[in-house]
Amino acid sequence: MSGLVSTYKILKEYNLIVEYHTGILDADSFINFKKKIALDPLFLPNLHFFVHLKNVTFNTNMQDIDKYANFLEANSKIFGNRRVALITNTPNQVVSTTMFKMLQQNRSQSVEVFSTNESALEWLNSRLDKDEILGVLASLMLA
Repeated sequence: MSGLVSTYKILKEYNLIVEYHTGILDADSFINFKKKIALDPLFLPNLHFFVHLKNVTFNTNMQDIDKYANFLEANSKIFGNRRVALITNTPNQVVSTTMFKMLQQNRSQSVEVFSTNESALEWLNSRLDKDEILGVLASLMLA
């Protein structure tokens, strides 16, 4: 894996942004990706996020995670009130996402870490079912 490859799909009818990431994740590449999403004409501040990180290796430290948390805090009006489900499956992913959850001070977002798509969708109160989310993720993998 080299670099970060990130794709997303905005599903306004489900009040959801589905993100798919693969490769090496660093703070700057992730921040730049979030800026790109915010510029999308379909973007709305209060959309919830389903963030698939199972194919990512985090190349981050506490300062990087703090940098990302500060970026979100500084842009809280852009990103609005939302739930963010982070889907992980390795210790590297769980540690980094849990540290972010602990560091983030943005009261307008609620962050949880999950190991399954189903539990994340349930927490997000999404009407998407597991087959639909797998279809969306499959289309993002090919994008």
